Amino acid sequence: MKNKFYNLFFASLLFITHLLRGNVDFDYKNHCSNTIIYFEDLSSSEHEIIAWFWEFGDGSVANDNSPVHVYSESGNYNVKLTIKTELGQAYSLKKSIKINAAPFAFFEPNSKCDQSVVFADNSFTQATEVKQWMWDFGDGNFSMEKNPEHKFNKALKSKVHLKVLDKNGCVDSITQLVKIKKKPEVGFYIKNVLLSNPAFVKIKSHNFKDSISYSMNNTTVNQRSALFATNPYESNIIKQKVKNKMGCMDSLVAIISPRQDFHLNLPAYFQPQSKNYTSSFGVSNNNLVVREFSVFNEMDNRVFHACNNTSWDGKDEHGTICKDGNYTYLLEYENLENVTIIQKGKFVLKN
Repeated sequence: MKNKFYNLFFASLLFITHLLRGNVDFDYKNHCSNTIIYFEDLSSSEHEIIAWFWEFGDGSVANDNSPVHVYSESGNYNVKLTIKTELGQAYSLKKSIKINAAPFAFFEPNSKCDQSVVFADNSFTQATEVKQWMWDFGDGNFSMEKNPEHKFNKALKSKVHLKVLDKNGCVDSITQLVKIKKKPEVGFYIKNVLLSNPAFVKIKSHNFKDSISYSMNNTTVNQRSALFATNPYESNIIKQKVKNKMGCMDSLVAIISPRQDFHLNLPAYFQPQSKNYTSSFGVSNNNLVVREFSVFNEMDNRVFHACNNTSWDGKDEHGTICKDGNYTYLLEYENLENVTIIQKGKFVLKN
């Protein structure tokens, strides 16, 4: 009986000494697959611990006191830590840990032509649900919605970052370079108008990058500039369509009237010396900027030319009255809308 007491006493003492000299323990942070897990040694001993040996349960090992490890698969793993003191004593502890499957972050952007993008979250998990979405649009704006829509300013591309969190506390993230679409530049100007019958209208655009087409009077021209023949006495509808490399389109519709601002005095029969007919031939609107006004005789010789004088009195450049006959005029001026007008015509001179 006495021997049994001593044996129990020494066994208890040895056990207590073992605890005092080598208390093995560890902890870990994070519990998700494909994520860095931080292991921390919490062991204690009255003698200095000089070595650590970790077995993570998936065939991987480490010799650091506080290592990191990544589990590629979810599941239960038996992690074993063995420490060694300066006296050569080794102590071990094995724990079972559970690793949850991490979510898989993914999204698809749907870019509109107004520089806005609709983001569709396609993230998924194996065992639970995603409960939180954190979007960073790369331009200083953020969202917590699942499928947000965001309008960008001037950028053509932006790095968009999505971070998702599931109900187990596991996270995943993804960054994509998103292309931002915008409408092309529309607009055109009338290069010049040749007032005859029919009148000819030349249209041009400052947009050199995109595909452009013009339509007027059932005629379509697919190029940056176009020349149309039209009735000078009627209003005409011009439609411009522009398509850029992103596939975005825009259009513009304008109405032009070739003679709307042309306050001209260009009769077909001109008799400057008679009181029964007008005594001047030319532009009667002083607000128009005349670039050239020339008159040619039947031999196509110029008998009058001016850049500032907007009318002709039937005399040549030397002040001599011109002979009766058929004449041609050329008039180039800028109307009130800064459109350059070129007009040619024929008339009869009778003194």
